[in-house]
Amino acid sequence: MTERRGRSSAAALFSLLFVLVASLMGSATAQAAPARFVPAGEISPTVGFDPAGVLEWRLDQVFINQPIFVRVDPALPGLTDFSLNNWCNCAINWFNNTTQVGGVAFPGPLDTGPIRTGSGDVSAWTDIPGGWTIVRGNGHWWVP
Repeated sequence: MTERRGRSSAAALFSLLFVLVASLMGSATAQAAPARFVPAGEISPTVGFDPAGVLEWRLDQVFINQPIFVRVDPALPGLTDFSLNNWCNCAINWFNNTTQVGGVAFPGPLDTGPIRTGSGDVSAWTDIPGGWTIVRGNGHWWVP
């Protein structure tokens, strides 16, 4: 009888420890899938001169000839992501022709994440704030 009670106590203790460890470690939780941005278009190259490149000793970035790539995520409607090959002191002036809302994005060396442009027909032009823009970049894309 005492042997059976000992086995039952050991099994109960093991079960209790298992439940305790499982609760402390946590169980698998549902997480959102990472954003899967797909190419939606391109803003033509912005050509110009950035005097900040001289002042900050970024001599390779004084003369700018930079296209800007546009990506959207069909699973996250209304968001636009801009990416560059090289750092550019460019201002992206965007306008959603469907919702009549506009804004400015500054894609720099750090990933700023997607911009909420809203769903619809979006157009953009770029310039170099504080510099001389010789050729403005232009672009047009559809945001789901």
